[in-house]
Amino acid sequence: MKKVCIITAARSEYGLLRWTIDGVQQNMNLELQLVVTGAHLLAEHGYTYKCIEEDGYPISAKVDMGLNSDSKEVIVESMGRCCMGFAKTFATLQPDLVVVLGDRYELLPICSAALVMNIPIAHISGGDVTIGAIDNEVRNAVTMMSAIHFPGVEESAQNIIRMRNSDAHVWAVGEPGLDNFCRSTLMTRQKLAENIGIPTNSKWILVTLHPETNESLDYNLQMARNIIALTDSMMDVSIIISKANADFGGKQINDYWTEVEKQNPEKYHLFPSLGQMRYLSFMNECYAVLGNSSSGIVEAPCLGTPVVNIGNRQTGRFICKNVHQVDNNLKEIQKAWNAIEANPERIKDSYYGDGCTAEKIVEHIVEYLYAK
Repeated sequence: MKKVCIITAARSEYGLLRWTIDGVQQNMNLELQLVVTGAHLLAEHGYTYKCIEEDGYPISAKVDMGLNSDSKEVIVESMGRCCMGFAKTFATLQPDLVVVLGDRYELLPICSAALVMNIPIAHISGGDVTIGAIDNEVRNAVTMMSAIHFPGVEESAQNIIRMRNSDAHVWAVGEPGLDNFCRSTLMTRQKLAENIGIPTNSKWILVTLHPETNESLDYNLQMARNIIALTDSMMDVSIIISKANADFGGKQINDYWTEVEKQNPEKYHLFPSLGQMRYLSFMNECYAVLGNSSSGIVEAPCLGTPVVNIGNRQTGRFICKNVHQVDNNLKEIQKAWNAIEANPERIKDSYYGDGCTAEKIVEHIVEYLYAK
C-alpha cells in the first residue's frame, strides 16, 4: 500500500479536506497518514484536532509549531519550528505522497521540507488568484514545489499550466468544499437554533472575517468595526461570529469580537469554530453572510445565500451573482446590505464544481502513485 500523508493546519482547511481524507482511508490501495499542526492545536481556536478524531480519522502525528500570531516576527519563528517538526515527522512516517490544500503560510515550511526530502507533493486548490493577502504568493510557491495539481476550475488549471510550462498531472476537479453538500445532510433550522441557543424566528446573520495580510492592523480592525456599525442598527437579529484565523491581526480581531459579544450577548454569539456541519448548515439557513471568507465566494453560491464580501482578500476569484463585492467602507457595506434587503432572492450557481471532487482526487492519486 502506498502511504498518503494529508496535512491540515486549520479548521476551515480540514472541512475542505474531510472527504479526501475519507476517500484515502477507504481505498484499499492507500494507507492514510493524517498529520495536524497549526491552529488545530491551540486552545483559543478550540483544539479543533478533536473534531477530526470525533469524525473517526486517526491522527498519525501532531506537529506543534508553537503558533503565535501576535506579530509577523513570531509567525516566522513558528514557521521555522514547523519546518523542523515536519522534517522529523516525514522521516518517521516515510510517506509516498504529501497532500496539502490552499494557501496558508504554514504550507511554506511543510512543502519545503517535503521538497528537500524528495517526497512528491499533491496540491489542492492551486492556480487561484487572490491579491488581497500573501496567500497568493504562498499558493504559487506551493504550486511550483508540487508534483500533481488539483485546481478547482479550468481557469485555475490554465494558470498552473502557464506557471509550470507543462500540463502534466494537472486536473481541474472542482472545489472540495462542495462535497459536503452531496455527502452530508445539513442541520434543520430548529436543530440549529437549539444547538446554538438562538431563536428560530429572528433574522440570522453569519459573520466570518479574516485579516488581509497585505494591510495594516488598523485597516483590518476597521473592517470588523464596519460590520458591527451595520449590525448594531438592526433589530430582531441573531449574529453568529466565527473567529478569525491565525494570520497576523486575527488575534486582535477576535479580541474585538469578544468585547462585542460581552456588550450584547443576546444579539452576538462568538464561536472559535462552528465545525463544518454547523457552519454550512447555518450558512444555508441564515439571511446573509458578512465578511471576507472564501466560503462566501465558493460554498455560498451553491446555496444562493446572499454575501457581502468586504475588501480585497478574495479579489481575483470569480464572483458569482449572489455576492456583493465592496471596499472596506461603511457606506458601501450599507449600500450592499440595502440591495440585499430590496431583493433577498437566492441566486444559486454551480461554477465551482459538482460536489464529487474528493472522488476524483483519490482516483488520480492512485493512478499517479501506481504508475511510478
